[in-house]
Amino acid sequence: MKNLVQLSTFGTILCPLVLAGTIAATAQAQQQSEPGAISAPHVTLNVQRSSGTCPPTIGLWWFVLPYEGGAEHTVVADTREFADETKLVSSNNKQFVEFVSPLRSNYASCVGQTREQEYTFYNVEFKNKKAYFRVDLRKIDAPARLITYKSVVASRPYVRWAIAD
Repeated sequence: MKNLVQLSTFGTILCPLVLAGTIAATAQAQQQSEPGAISAPHVTLNVQRSSGTCPPTIGLWWFVLPYEGGAEHTVVADTREFADETKLVSSNNKQFVEFVSPLRSNYASCVGQTREQEYTFYNVEFKNKKAYFRVDLRKIDAPARLITYKSVVASRPYVRWAIAD
């Protein structure tokens, strides 16, 4: 009984201290993070222009959900900067997907493509008054990689893919 009273007293003192520490840590973490949703693309691919008028960059929203032994990736290309509509090119390939977007008149002369050393599996090519956005998982050296979903959402290419060791 004496131990129970001591434990109860100890808990009465310790609980508020732990709670105050937790609240302070949470408040500090919330101050450091940016408020609100991601409204602008946070990954940028540079466009190397061969001829014509081209957009300087292509923005991507790219989200990764890691899990043990791999990760699920979701990518949305911001094609609305240079095109009004996008179509999914039909294919049964589970490691490659392509979307095509007719270019607006101010970019119709563009010939060029993105050349990223870090993200070689994402590519945008401009030619014949169209933009071609591609996700090519064959360029990733991993035993298991698979496109799990592909669609056009809000006139933008949307791809979900997974990779595992």
